[in-house]
Amino acid sequence: MQHLLVKFETRSFRVKGISFHPKRPWVMIGMHNGVVQIVDYRMCATIDRYEEHDGPVRGVDFHSTQPLFVTGGDDYKIKVWNYKFRRCLFTLTGHLDYIRTVQFHKEQPWILSASDDQTLRIWNWQSRNCMSVLTGHNHYVMSAQFHPREDLIVSASLDLTIRVWDISGLKARRNDNNSGAISQDLFGSSDVMVKFNLEGHEKGVNWASFHPTKPLIVSAADDRSIRIWKMDDTRAYEINQLRQHTNNVSSVMYFKDYIISNSEDRTIRVWDPAQNTAINTYRRDTDRFWTLAAHPESNLIAAGHDNGMMVFKLNRERPAHTFHNGLLHFVRDFTIRTYDFETGQEASAMNMRRHLIPPTTLHCNPSDNMAVAWYDGDGGMFELFTIPKAGTIADAEIKKGFYVSAVFFAAGKFAVLDKTNQIVLRTTGNDISKMLPPVHNSNKLFPGPQGFLICRNDEKVYLFQVAQRAVVAEVSAAGVKYVTWDKDFNRVALQSKHSIVVASRKLKHMHTITESSVRIKSAAFDEERDILFYATSNHLKYCNLRNGECSTIRTLDNPVYLVKARGDSLWVLTREGKIQKMVLDNAELSFKLALQQERFRDVLKIIQSKKLHGQALVGYLHKHGYPEIAMHFVSDPLVRFNLALECGAMDIAKTTAQELNQPEVWRKLADNATRFGDIQLAQLANAKTQNYHSLGLQCVVTGNIPALGHMIDKAKDDSFKLQYSLYTGDVEKRINILAAAGQLPLAFRIAASNGLNDVAESLLSQMDPDVAERCRAVPIHAARPPPPATAVADNWPMLPVQESYFTRMLKEPGMLDYAPDATETKAAWADDDDDLFGDAPEANAANDDEDIDAGAAPAQGGGEWDDDLDIDIDIPVPAQAATGTKGAAAAAGYVVPREGETLAKHWVDNSQLAVYHIAAGSFASALQLFQRQVGLVNAAPLQPYFMYIWASVNGAQPTWSPLPPHTAAATTIPQTDEMRAKHGPSIPKLLPQLLEKIKSGYAAFTEGRFPDAHRIFTTILHMVLFVVVDNKKEHSELMEVLTVSREYIMAVNMELQRKEEKEPGRALEMAAYFSHYKLQTPHIILTLSASATQAFKCGNFKTAANLARRMLDLDPPQERAERARKIIAGSEAKGSTEAIKLDYDDRNPFTLCTVSKKPMYRGTVEAIRCPFCLAPAHPNHRGERCKVCDLSNLGEQAAGMANGSSS
Repeated sequence: MQHLLVKFETRSFRVKGISFHPKRPWVMIGMHNGVVQIVDYRMCATIDRYEEHDGPVRGVDFHSTQPLFVTGGDDYKIKVWNYKFRRCLFTLTGHLDYIRTVQFHKEQPWILSASDDQTLRIWNWQSRNCMSVLTGHNHYVMSAQFHPREDLIVSASLDLTIRVWDISGLKARRNDNNSGAISQDLFGSSDVMVKFNLEGHEKGVNWASFHPTKPLIVSAADDRSIRIWKMDDTRAYEINQLRQHTNNVSSVMYFKDYIISNSEDRTIRVWDPAQNTAINTYRRDTDRFWTLAAHPESNLIAAGHDNGMMVFKLNRERPAHTFHNGLLHFVRDFTIRTYDFETGQEASAMNMRRHLIPPTTLHCNPSDNMAVAWYDGDGGMFELFTIPKAGTIADAEIKKGFYVSAVFFAAGKFAVLDKTNQIVLRTTGNDISKMLPPVHNSNKLFPGPQGFLICRNDEKVYLFQVAQRAVVAEVSAAGVKYVTWDKDFNRVALQSKHSIVVASRKLKHMHTITESSVRIKSAAFDEERDILFYATSNHLKYCNLRNGECSTIRTLDNPVYLVKARGDSLWVLTREGKIQKMVLDNAELSFKLALQQERFRDVLKIIQSKKLHGQALVGYLHKHGYPEIAMHFVSDPLVRFNLALECGAMDIAKTTAQELNQPEVWRKLADNATRFGDIQLAQLANAKTQNYHSLGLQCVVTGNIPALGHMIDKAKDDSFKLQYSLYTGDVEKRINILAAAGQLPLAFRIAASNGLNDVAESLLSQMDPDVAERCRAVPIHAARPPPPATAVADNWPMLPVQESYFTRMLKEPGMLDYAPDATETKAAWADDDDDLFGDAPEANAANDDEDIDAGAAPAQGGGEWDDDLDIDIDIPVPAQAATGTKGAAAAAGYVVPREGETLAKHWVDNSQLAVYHIAAGSFASALQLFQRQVGLVNAAPLQPYFMYIWASVNGAQPTWSPLPPHTAAATTIPQTDEMRAKHGPSIPKLLPQLLEKIKSGYAAFTEGRFPDAHRIFTTILHMVLFVVVDNKKEHSELMEVLTVSREYIMAVNMELQRKEEKEPGRALEMAAYFSHYKLQTPHIILTLSASATQAFKCGNFKTAANLARRMLDLDPPQERAERARKIIAGSEAKGSTEAIKLDYDDRNPFTLCTVSKKPMYRGTVEAIRCPFCLAPAHPNHRGERCKVCDLSNLGEQAAGMANGSSS
């Protein structure tokens, strides 16, 4: 099939009748097994099934305005259905044989039916009776159809005739009666007259159809021919015959200016009546075709065959369009039209040559108004022409060629793909410039950045650089149909039938969007945000390019094609070739973007606007760790209760629990309140569920004995009363409970031990004599009264709940005015914010002093990152206690145990962790371990941490003067119960502190406070030595902390030394080196922006452009991206020259020496490293102190750092 685009296909029993719904994307089919199905051809899903007919269903039709459809079958019945109620409303009977077709009238409440009983009938579906019986055919009536505009009916019969009936008389008749209906059944209708009787077919006629606008009829018959008839006021006559089918022609109809037919020869043919020939043929291998139907408003056609049904189009409805100089050029009705986005004005530019199909693609020359249109027909053809400017006359000269693809790749040059997959380069004069070999068997070309082509094969997409004749990048993307670039050619969307692959300029994969059940129609990048909008067959959606999340914006009534997106404004192109501007009020998208960027002030504003609802948003917030925000969108109290428990909002949990008032909810609240230390709330929750055991335990723990006694009185559980009456001291209650339970001996002992002799004697009298005698013989000891309890009314110390920034902001609205903007940078980065191109002279005047001393002392409050560990703890070390005991004890038989080892000695003897030795006070052995493990030679920076570790493990209790204080060490619990089981000191968990301090270092680096950043990361690097980890995950995190600290210290050292450098060339080299450290992506963007600006100022335009391109590859913020593009454009305009010769080659991998700050290129020298921080250096510096950690010598050998708790 060449141009029949199959959109949907089903497999089922033989389909004999088809009808499109006029508004909804539904198609109804009547099948040979008696089933009627309604199918959604967009969603590829079955909507409903109806199975009340006995036998095949041959005729089906939807009503144009009402929720009704009609069916007719071989059971002689016509049924009218309501698809909203999903049932049959009534049945019309009267035909005496199979019913072939049924149809609703568009204006009148009529149904037309054709039957094998040789009659046509017109029914009134409102009064449910037959209005007219049309007789005259003397064989089966195979089809009947109302004229779309006039009061005519056409019918086709196996009696070789076609009849045209005039039904204008029916409109004059207003009243129906039973006698009239009888006379019509017997003698035919007097209100319907035969206007024309058309003869000419040699065999039975299967189908006849009116032309929608012209006085024409087309018919199909078993003589394998299609005949066209013309009508006027007095006669109808044959004007043409179409013969190419090789078997019975089953159905035929007009579609625009074409004729479509299907046949039992297993083909569908599209005919051009003007040329008297079939212009397209679609063939199935085994299935015969039986029926055809066309959508009343769109270009869809459906055909039924032996094994199901297919929905197809003759050609694509996507209007060809392209951008040029800020204007949109698009094709509508073979006319190129131009749309200006700024003014919203649309104008006609020129008329194109008419073809069988419209152009598939349109592309403009970057330098002028030359354009190339490509047609996907007859193997492919392009037309080259000039789009005239406004007020000028179109150039009639059109050049063409026959190739597979045609796109411009440079000024005055375009590329085409021939049938052997060779790339042919042509000029605007349509002359061949070069022939390039196939690119990985590519079968389609798409536009790319200037000088590049996008080549596609079945599995991958390639970025082909024409000048170098080489593929520079590739990405896996199967079946790509359309390619969409963003405004600056930095990102590309590769669109296939059900997916979109988003990639960078160098085709580095970023995201894959998949829509498995619907087709993706188009996509457009937002020019202001990291958002990709895309449209499917029935929805408008978006993808957040920062995290790959997709969501639906709205439902679409009809497919549209996105052409431009700017903020909340979208411009779309409809299938009719009309531009529509859509303004979105997408609060959900704004909310998610603000939440992702932690702009909580904007989040709060959106919440207060109350524009967001729905459980899906609650799930999104809960998934991303914002339960406190999710609570503001929850209407279900149970969900709100669970979210409140999760984020520790016990007051909200209490309120929702009171609203729900369910036992399970109260039990859950009691458990969580106990865990958080809110004992009063836990008691309330336990009281609500009458959980006396938990409530009793809480009363005992808090000493609330009166409340416990009150519970004992109310409880019905004797075991509870017996157990907790021990705490209240209620002896008589215990005696009564035991006596009632038949435990008289136990009751006697309780009474006797508590001095209740009369009660004890009474109990003895109730026992058997033998039992009473044995009870008397047992000695009785007086019971001790329960100790007095002091009731505690206050809550326990509450478990601290880590509040998010948003929660604190809600509690303190004034914080909104002082919340820092994370995207702001400080003055130290100001040297890359100068206006390089003279756009803001005032700004330039203000920033003349570009060498701002970022290393100066920070402003007030700048010392907030000082870690609490940097303190000088002066705690006296206790004197060694006297050990040993001389002599034996005075008591006979008592042996004095031998003295065991101290905790400090145990830690020193059993561990290779230096931090354990520090906790034991053995600093000398700890230094020896550090020397063996990390090559420590300078211990001075570690002195504060030694004292901190010792002080955090060892506590001191003052004694009477002049005795020394008593010291005790905090230890961990041994793994076993053995006497000499290994254990260690309880070292503080430093890893979480380091992770928090890294954030402070990041903030200082972002704000340009490089001395502060150096101090913070150096502190982190030194503290790594004192961290104890328990598992592989923590060890990996610790190694990551060490790596991050090392890289940032090296980067800061480079920048601080650059600011002191007087020689411009060396300073520029160091600025370029500054961008090669392994930093966080936002920080790399800052370094690239600063170094590119410095290079541009120094006149090294090639280096500046390369640095700016590296920055664009990292997807920087809009402001810095715009700056990078300006640098690239300015550098290219000035010839990409180099004013200063640099020792810098970014194409050759290198490692920077931490001492000389010079590169060591791969393959030239092997770098030595610090045994602790692994900082690299040139071998000439072996034995020198490491400039990063200042602890070890470069190039020394060491065993490696030990941090595991099992070491």
